[in-house]
Amino acid sequence: MFNAYKNFWKGYVNFTGRSTRSEYWWIYFTNLLICLPAYTKYHAAVSTRPYNMEAIRSLQAMSGFYFFLAAILMLPSIAVTVRRLRDAGFHWAFIFIALVPIVGPIALIVMLAWPSKKDEDTDTEEQDQITA
Repeated sequence: MFNAYKNFWKGYVNFTGRSTRSEYWWIYFTNLLICLPAYTKYHAAVSTRPYNMEAIRSLQAMSGFYFFLAAILMLPSIAVTVRRLRDAGFHWAFIFIALVPIVGPIALIVMLAWPSKKDEDTDTEEQDQITA
């Protein structure tokens, strides 16, 4: 888990290569664990006293934190998703399927959960290097 998250940050602009299923989902799970406490606090502040000035200040601070967190996580998350799609045998442009309402995100999750595909070209190149 920690190696996957460390590699997530090392390859934050690496849109080539591949990411395994376990690597992708460990990263997703770790990001969820990081964001969940802030998400819970934000929604607790919204639902308790919406007209309280202290709650409004708390919401402003949490909104700023969410924006900062989203800005930091956006590029590496896109990169690891592109690598995961490539590993599953799909073209990187399938990331845009998430923009289709309702079915798009579901289709992307299914593609991200797809098993890794062996690349025949890579296998033959490796085999040629071994025999040479």
